[in-house]
Amino acid sequence: MRRLISFFAISFLVFSCTSTQVYTRFKCHICLSKSEGVLLLPLGWDPGFSRLSPGEQNQLESQILTMLRDQGFTKVELYDRMDYELLSSGIKDLNDPVQRAKVNSDLGYPYFLGITLGETVDSDGWDYRTAQEVYEMNPPAPDQDISATLRVALIETASGNIVSDNAIVTEINAWGIPDKDGGENYWNFGTVSQAIRKATNKGVSFMVKDCGC
Repeated sequence: MRRLISFFAISFLVFSCTSTQVYTRFKCHICLSKSEGVLLLPLGWDPGFSRLSPGEQNQLESQILTMLRDQGFTKVELYDRMDYELLSSGIKDLNDPVQRAKVNSDLGYPYFLGITLGETVDSDGWDYRTAQEVYEMNPPAPDQDISATLRVALIETASGNIVSDNAIVTEINAWGIPDKDGGENYWNFGTVSQAIRKATNKGVSFMVKDCGC
């Protein structure tokens, strides 16, 4: 029971030391109405998301759509779920300005939401320093922190112009826990996937607020 209590205590500390920062690359300059269509570009299009399994990518895409709907958006969808509508409008290549403009004129989606995954840092989850090493700091305390960096951009479908662009960095910090022998256990129960989910939540929420009317 004592070990179980210790485990939950450590877990609580780990979850309490997650931090997320938003760095604005391009401040939003449009009024995004919640009745306007927002089409989420598939995460799999970005090579960075290959670090996640297809199942994790699908979960994250559903998470983003649910977030937008929960915040009052009435017309949001994933691009990959629009196969019939895209085919009917002759939209096959978004690099073609004429076809891309039809996403707005024919389908009623004036904005793309694009999310890319940049640098991620993982850890081994656990490390240990003896009492002597802790005293001498030799070797130094291990870097057990986990982090993920995302870019969240809102793009006009008609022009291809970016109207909102933010970088989001989430860090899950490790904790050092002394043991009865005077040594130090270093723990981090977080995961890169968890950091990505938290960064995504923060990034999408920030974009909605920044572009709010």
